[in-house]
Amino acid sequence: MFIFYLLTFFAALPIAAYLLSQKTSNKGIIFGYATLILSFCLIIFVSKFSLLGSANKQLLNSKIMDQIYIDSKISQQYLKEIEITLDQDEVKGWMIALISRSIELNKLNSAETLIGFSEKFFLSNNEKIVFYGLYAGLRDARFPKFKNVSFEILKDSELPCSISNGSINLFIKNAPDIPIAKQDFQNIEEIIITNSKSIIPGYDLASAHLNYASVEFEINVYCKENTDEFYLRNLIVLDQENLINAYKIDLNEWLKKSQEL
Repeated sequence: MFIFYLLTFFAALPIAAYLLSQKTSNKGIIFGYATLILSFCLIIFVSKFSLLGSANKQLLNSKIMDQIYIDSKISQQYLKEIEITLDQDEVKGWMIALISRSIELNKLNSAETLIGFSEKFFLSNNEKIVFYGLYAGLRDARFPKFKNVSFEILKDSELPCSISNGSINLFIKNAPDIPIAKQDFQNIEEIIITNSKSIIPGYDLASAHLNYASVEFEINVYCKENTDEFYLRNLIVLDQENLINAYKIDLNEWLKKSQEL
């Protein structure tokens, strides 16, 4: 862009010399046409309406899509061109579109390259959620077996009282204290945890299965007839061969929470 400004400056020098000459006539007309032509060039080739810039972007997009169609890892040269050619918002928009398209076409090598490249551009919490969603999409495409894993509490589980409501949280043992799933319920029979119950896309039951992780669950319930509150926390042994894991609660597992004065 700087080079084009420089060329425009040198192109204007003869015109300026002509206009400054005392012997020239029709200076107003010459000045007007010169201004219009140079301004037009700047608008077309340098401004946000630049045809040259748009053409470069279209060409770059075409080159990347060619690699996606053959499921190739995206060239580092093209990735560098993305950073040079696009602003930050455009990069994020491109990455969302290209990664989504790669996954849709089941071109997972290309998607993996783009995922690795794009992580550094998604900085805010909301942007990270979008990025984790893209990552989860890639993971589910690579490991479709774990896309529909679930965990449920069996209907014949024993309860400490008639409950009005409750909540369940699942955690990966020896990991950050962030639930991989969370659900509120009014009936114990409603507890069916799937990947959709995760707080952070991709940090879910499927992630626990893929990493052979130990999972703990914590349930809190509130009684209808009084203000009593009970809880339990226990370990789940995930069966890697069974995508539907279940747990039966015995009455002696419930602990009563102490009432604060």
